[in-house]
Amino acid sequence: MEQHHFTKLLSPTDTSHRLTIPRASLGDFKFSTGQHAINIEATDTTEQQWTFNLSIRRNNNPNPRPVFTGQWIRFVKEKGLTAGDRIVFSRQQTGGDSVQYRIRAERKIFNYWVNVE
Repeated sequence: MEQHHFTKLLSPTDTSHRLTIPRASLGDFKFSTGQHAINIEATDTTEQQWTFNLSIRRNNNPNPRPVFTGQWIRFVKEKGLTAGDRIVFSRQQTGGDSVQYRIRAERKIFNYWVNVE
């Protein structure tokens, strides 16, 4: 069963440099002790696979400021995303400890959020 992970309204920085993800969502990602970056594989609505690098600040910083880099800007450009669009990130348990992530880009048109393919 797919579980909603987070929704993020995109800022200018999100569409030009990196995606800052909600700090409350950080606990659902598995970092090993001392690790500050992991790769996250996510599938979009067209079944294309994307690899995002999720990183946090080092040295037990009280504000970890989690961000996606890696293929994030390529995703933004391919989808034609701009500030004010949003992404919906979800996860699904696929057996045992395995997790599959999904990402959906959306744009508001006439007060309705629609998928951006």
